Amino acid sequence: MTLVPRDSVTELASLARTSPSSFHSYLAEHRGTARQEYDWSGYCMLYVLTYLDERGIDLEQSEFDAESEAINRVYGLTVLITPAHKRLLDQLDPARHREEELAAHFDEMGMDFEESGTAGLDGLTLLRDNIAELRDDQVLLLHVG
Repeated sequence: MTLVPRDSVTELASLARTSPSSFHSYLAEHRGTARQEYDWSGYCMLYVLTYLDERGIDLEQSEFDAESEAINRVYGLTVLITPAHKRLLDQLDPARHREEELAAHFDEMGMDFEESGTAGLDGLTLLRDNIAELRDDQVLLLHVG
C-alpha cells in the first residue's frame, strides 16, 4: 500500500498511458508509505477484496475509475482508495467478519492454508486502519502483484 498525493493521480494515469517507465519512476519518487505493511501474499489481499466485493463492499469504485483503469494496464491490479471510502469503515471492521468465513472464501479461491482466516482478518484490519487515516489530499494506492 502506497500513499500518493490526490492531485498526482491524473498525472500518474497519464504517465501509465504514455510511458510506463516514467510512471514507475514518478511513483517511486512521490509516494509515501502506508502506516503498516501486509505480511501475507498479495493473493491474500486479492481474496480479501473479492470477499468484500461478494458482500457488496466495493473498494474498487471511486471517482478515479478511468485513472485506475489506465494504471492497471501497466501496474497490475491496482485499486485507488480515496477518503470517500471512509463510509465503508464500519463494514471493514474485522469484528464484523468471521475468520471461518474468510477461510472458506480463500478455500473457494484455491488458497487453502491453515492461517488463511487470519490473513483475511489482517487484510481487513490493514484496509480499515489505512482508510481511516487517509487525509483529504491523499489516495491510497493498493497494488496487488
